[in-house]
Amino acid sequence: MSAPAVLLGVDIVEADRLAAAVGRGGHLLARHVATAAERSLGAGPVAVSVKESLIKAVGGRPPGFTWHDFEAVKEPPAAWARPLLDEAACELADSTGLPLTGGAAYRVRGASARAALLRLAAPENAPEKAPATAAGSSSPGGAPRSRTVAAAARWGEGGGVFVSLAIVYLAEKGNACP
Repeated sequence: MSAPAVLLGVDIVEADRLAAAVGRGGHLLARHVATAAERSLGAGPVAVSVKESLIKAVGGRPPGFTWHDFEAVKEPPAAWARPLLDEAACELADSTGLPLTGGAAYRVRGASARAALLRLAAPENAPEKAPATAAGSSSPGGAPRSRTVAAAARWGEGGGVFVSLAIVYLAEKGNACP
């Protein structure tokens, strides 16, 4: 079996610049960028930078994009995705000198999920306009697998810089492996 396809995005921003933007935007920016669930967790500069890395991973802001296309969730990322994210985070930490100690899994939906599906699907399977959740091939028991888009991110701050890394991948329900 070949390795699953993933999309990768990185955001590196001056911490003061990010903090100033969040400070200027206040509650309105927080509502615009973070979902209610994320705001209850105290989303701030992390939400902006991580979502920027997620935007880069899906290829930009597609038509219909909203910042709420990405939402931090309590569930962990797919088991196979964790080592990949850890390896990429280690490489980024080595190149920036900044350990990426924060992390979360993300739900991807809406226009960003459709854009990711188009980029992740094999060319012969990619419909012209893919829905955010698409019926995939059958699982070993014969039931169709549901293909949804998920993501995971790591971040860190230090030396006046905020760095975030995100991977976006297909999370196929009905099968233990992608």
